[in-house]
Amino acid sequence: MLMGYVEFDDQGYLRDARSKDSLIEHIRAIDRDRPVLMVVFAHGWKHNAAPDDGNVQAFAQFLGKIAKADADVCKNSACSARQVVGVYLGWRGLSNRVEPFKTLTFWGRKGRAHRVGTDGATEVLTELAKIKATRPANRLIITGHSFGGALVYNALNQLLIRDTAYVGKDGRVVRNVANLVVLVNPAFEAARFNALQRKASAMTFTPGQMPILAIFTSQADTATKRAFPAGRALATLFSEHSTAEQKRQNIQAIGHYAPYQTHTLMQLATPSTVEFRDFACSWKAYSNGTTDRWNVGAVALARTPEKSESSRSSLESARFNPYMVVQVEKGIISGHNEIWGDEFSDFLYRFVAVQGYSRKCGTTDNAMAEE
Repeated sequence: MLMGYVEFDDQGYLRDARSKDSLIEHIRAIDRDRPVLMVVFAHGWKHNAAPDDGNVQAFAQFLGKIAKADADVCKNSACSARQVVGVYLGWRGLSNRVEPFKTLTFWGRKGRAHRVGTDGATEVLTELAKIKATRPANRLIITGHSFGGALVYNALNQLLIRDTAYVGKDGRVVRNVANLVVLVNPAFEAARFNALQRKASAMTFTPGQMPILAIFTSQADTATKRAFPAGRALATLFSEHSTAEQKRQNIQAIGHYAPYQTHTLMQLATPSTVEFRDFACSWKAYSNGTTDRWNVGAVALARTPEKSESSRSSLESARFNPYMVVQVEKGIISGHNEIWGDEFSDFLYRFVAVQGYSRKCGTTDNAMAEE
């Protein structure tokens, strides 16, 4: 397992371009020898890339879990030698250590996160995407938390919209940007998601379509549920909106905007088995539409029932929508920053591990096949 850092200043510039180039070249060198699974993480507000930052330490532990799960996934298959590489995107999420000024940086840090995403982060993510494309067994997972989620979404939004125009021969949307983009308690307004949601609602998705973007927001995230809309209400005080609903979208954080929610992540009263074979096979059943709930350990991912007035064909298609907005029960993520708890991190690394794979189920064959 390898973990590297790429840092940006407030203008979105790379703090050390040579360090970034060295990291990218090192990953390319690994790729020339064996497949790579690249996991990117962009931290949020009140954090940075300091060695003692809690996000740095938690991400390193998360990579360890990913590496173990990926080894189980790749056992006896072409990706068995795959190297897990973590890339930590650092920026000045923590710009003041003294309260109340630390909390008052909310508005300024949101703007900086968007700036970093628009400029420097796009460069890094596209270089990693190019490495992903060099061989079928390579994987790229991009994650972000809080304003780091806004940073990632700002960097990828236009690319995700572009990819809705690319449908493979199997009728599924091609995952060009990354194998999976995961945002946790992201701090950006629902209006930013409108174009992608509108494109998705007009498309027909087929069974087996793998997730492209998964947004997880806790019911207990008061920062995005209360503080964020309060800040947005002030920021948009003199903005023109064509409808009351458009104004609501421009104020509410994406994860708390009910019309866009597609799934719920819930706690299970009786935890299910966590043997890899079992949850991998149950994922296959879930992605193919045999069931609308994926039980994995102590939690379950459930599709939200669609509105009954929709046509039967659109209801079926919506079940396989790869742009997921997931409401997370507060017992799983207890607050805005509590994203590294066992239940959610265990779910997340398993969710990442099963992406892009299929396996024979119902037999004793452990072989896994690449997507």
